[in-house]
Parts: sequence; C-alpha cells; structure tokens
Amino acid sequence: MTAVDFTVGRVSQRTPIIDCHVHALPPALLEQIAARPVHGWSAERVDAGWRVSVPGDAAPKLVRPPMVDAPRRAAWAEGQGLTTQIVSPWLDAQPTAAMPAAAARDWAARLNGALLEQETAAGNAVLATLACADPGRAADDLRQAVADGFAGVVLSTADADTRLEPVWAAAAESRTPILLHPPSDGPSRAIEDSEEFGNTYGRLVDSTYAVTRLLLSGVLDRHPGLRLILVHGGGFLPYQARRLDGGHRADKLAGHRIARDRPSDYLGDLHFDTVAMAPEAIAFLASVAGADRVLLGSDHPFPLGDPDPVGTVRSAGLGEEATAAVLGGNAAGVFALPAGRAEPQSAEAGHA
Repeated sequence: MTAVDFTVGRVSQRTPIIDCHVHALPPALLEQIAARPVHGWSAERVDAGWRVSVPGDAAPKLVRPPMVDAPRRAAWAEGQGLTTQIVSPWLDAQPTAAMPAAAARDWAARLNGALLEQETAAGNAVLATLACADPGRAADDLRQAVADGFAGVVLSTADADTRLEPVWAAAAESRTPILLHPPSDGPSRAIEDSEEFGNTYGRLVDSTYAVTRLLLSGVLDRHPGLRLILVHGGGFLPYQARRLDGGHRADKLAGHRIARDRPSDYLGDLHFDTVAMAPEAIAFLASVAGADRVLLGSDHPFPLGDPDPVGTVRSAGLGEEATAAVLGGNAAGVFALPAGRAEPQSAEAGHA
C-alpha cells in the first residue's frame, strides 16, 4: 500500500496516513524481566502469551500475543495503508503508585528505551512514559525524551492534574504533544457493579473527568501552547460540552474561574483521535472542534478498537481536504514528524 494522493485544486499532494493511537510492549523487555525481575516486575511465557507480575497488583496480568507481535502489527498496518504508527506502551506497563520514585523513573527509562529501539527500527514514532511522583523530575524527563527522539509523551489520566504543573509548562514550552489515556483501573471503577462496563464506558468517564478538571483548573489558560490529544474521541466531553457549560454557568462548577466565557470554548484547543469508531461521531468531532483537530486512531491491538480506522474516516463525509488532514496531515504537524517518515510500511519493517 502507498500513501494516498489527494488533489487540491491543480496540486497533487502526497499525504501520509498516520495512526496516533497504537499500543505495544517490546518482547525484549519481557524477556529481560523473565530472566531477572526488575523493581517488582517479572514475566513468564504461557500458552496464551505472557503473564506479567506488576508491583502493587495481587494478580498477574496477561499480555496477549498481538501486544508483542510487531510483524503481525506491521502486516495489519500495511493492510490499512498506514505510513506511520505513533506507538504508546501498554498502559499497564507504566510505573505504578506502589513503586518508589527512583525505581519508577528507572522502570520508565527501561520501558522507553526498549520501545524506542523496537519502533524506530520499524520506521514508527514513539510516545515516552513519565514517572510522575516527582513532577519536577518528570518535567526534566520530558525534555530529555524529546532530545532522545521521542515524538511526545503518553500520560495516564490518573496523573493528569494540576500537581503536574511543571510537566504542563515544559510540554507547552517545547511544543511536546501529550496523549492523555485512561488507565485500566481509573476512578470509574468506584461505580458499583461497573466492572463489566469498564472498557465500554468506564474509560470514557475517566477521560471526561480528567480533561474537564484540567480545563476548569485553568491549565490551558496558563499554558496556551499545550498540545493535548484525547483518545477514544475525547470521551463524553465533545458530545456533552454544552451541559458542562450549563454546569459552569449555573451549578456547583460555577466557582471555577477560567479566562473564556464557557468551558466549551476550549474544545478547539484540544486534539481528538477517531476512536469514537463511527463516521457520524467523527463528523461531529470535526464540526465542534475543527477538522484540523481530529487525528486518525485505531487503539490497535485491542479488540474494542477500530478494526478499519481508515475506512471509518473515509466514510465520515468530511470532504477531500479535511479527510486527508484527519488521515495524517494533522498528526504530522502535531507530532512534528519529519517528511522521511511518510513512506508506506511493509510487513518486513516489523521484523527489523
């Protein structure tokens, strides 16, 4: 597959197709902790994949083959016609609250290094993990990650609050994009009998709360250059933003002071991926935030993700120029990807 040729007026533009929401876990890291546990992390091969012990969790977590099978992912990407994947780690592999600060930073560095080595060899971009217990050091780690070649940062919504002021400042100053992603065990788990709805609705609840609190706390007012990408189509925020406006105007949220008239006035400052998984939802996102704020995403390799993200975008009826932007032009700009990345992937690239 090749990058798509779009003709705007009389000018033919070769446009990349970039998936901004992909997860992976490097087998090299699993093999390392299988041979020798690190900071409470250990792993063992099982028939269904890898069983990983996580600091602070009583039960091991199962990592299934698609999360670690880079050649399989490369073949899927080729079938989609992707030119670049922007890869985040499996979120459950990020440092946990049970880890001492120094151990958390070291683990994040190991995870980042292994993922960067694997994905750079395949021609992909990578989002770095930060250990957030010490926000000042996390800000330093963000700057170092940019220097090391990471395209941005992936941050759990569980960490996304005003405590991270140094991180927001560093990211805004350096124009480093931050992809906000809910964890598998977020605050929505406190809702009684909600566990079976965790992936379906719980992650969306967690993202909606986290981003709303950032908006109402004035983070975007203090850091206007901040580039935040919200996964899963932004949770419920874009679709219920006017209800948030009402709460801010006439309810308990009225005490939050922001620079603009309404919280919904900030939607155009945010970026959203297309993992709302419906053409109608993508069209709505483009209408309320702007087509230039919507980025192609799949949530690969999770079964709940969009199995045909490119097809979903093409069915949204955005028009030729906006479709090209959503498929890759927007992500290329947000993540400052060099032009050399916009080459079609092949299955062989995943074997590198």
